Amino acid sequence: MVSTEQLINDCVLFQSVSPDEMDELLSHAETEDFPAGARILDEGNSTRYLWIIQSGNCEVRKQLSNGDEQTLTQLGPLSIFGEMSFFKPAPHSASVVAISNVSIVRIPWQNFDQLLKQGVSGAHKVVYNTVRIMSDRLRTMDQWSAEMVESCGSRNKNAEWHEFRSKLYSDWQF
Repeated sequence: MVSTEQLINDCVLFQSVSPDEMDELLSHAETEDFPAGARILDEGNSTRYLWIIQSGNCEVRKQLSNGDEQTLTQLGPLSIFGEMSFFKPAPHSASVVAISNVSIVRIPWQNFDQLLKQGVSGAHKVVYNTVRIMSDRLRTMDQWSAEMVESCGSRNKNAEWHEFRSKLYSDWQF
């Protein structure tokens, strides 16, 4: 199990959060344990929690059109998930499944929103750090997608990819 000190020092989500700010954030958080095999989040459902793994490991899985699931990545201690639905209500884009016994800390949106409205600096730091995490993930996904399209060797697919990227980064109109 990770300590509060480890959360502050080693979890990107809490970079620059002071011990007092961390205590305030954690006073609004919940903890829960999941056995290996438990589905923590289900793709398509919607919950508004920001999840931090204290111990154990999880897989992020995406449902394929044939009904199978594809593992996208593994998450270990100090990893976060659920941030997209946390900040913008929407169905989860993937499922998260415990592959070992897992202990998590989760922050409910309603509690976090109250901290933001009260101007709690620790909450604002978490928002800033989440933007950094999501930017890194988007950059990685962009690189991976570009490499995948380029490897197809199809001029048509390559043109479609560049058009999509242009829309994504300019007018956001689809």
